[in-house]
Amino acid sequence: MCLVVLLGALVPRLTLALLWFFTTWTRVLEPWWLGFVGFLFLPYTTLAYVAIANYSGAVSVNNIAHLVIMLIALVVDFGAWGGSHRHYYRVRRV
Repeated sequence: MCLVVLLGALVPRLTLALLWFFTTWTRVLEPWWLGFVGFLFLPYTTLAYVAIANYSGAVSVNNIAHLVIMLIALVVDFGAWGGSHRHYYRVRRV
């Protein structure tokens, strides 16, 4: 389990792909295209959603822990987008 968490933190898309092919965790991503869009654009948020749904049964905004985890995952996803954008302009300027 520790290896899955470490893998998810480092390469969330690979972790989602492995979960999709080898476990039933991703069955909560209905319809299938919702999981695909999450895989492409918000991998940390999708991974957090799958983990919450697997461990507690359903994701609810009434549960403060679910809300905090999803917000943290969104911030990490947007931070990854902003960081890559900043890196692109820094490299381009040199």
